[in-house]
Amino acid sequence: MENGLNHSELSKLAIELEKFELITLKETGVKKFSGGFAIAEMFNYDEKIIDIELKWGIQDENGGDTHSEIYKMDRKTLKFLN
Repeated sequence: MENGLNHSELSKLAIELEKFELITLKETGVKKFSGGFAIAEMFNYDEKIIDIELKWGIQDENGGDTHSEIYKMDRKTLKFLN
């Protein structure tokens, strides 16, 4: 991670990740349930690619039902590659 993300890149990435979370909430249906969540976080990047982990599901007192998925995003366009 030699070539760090600058403030502008981080701001744009935060907006895209929030959109991704909202879409995930709607498309998976977890938005309808108490405890439904979607969290998208960057965990790695290089000069071309940003790695994103998406965690989503329903959290409850029994642990709930959670899922984790890995995505790759183009660093310049902030479009998902998979």
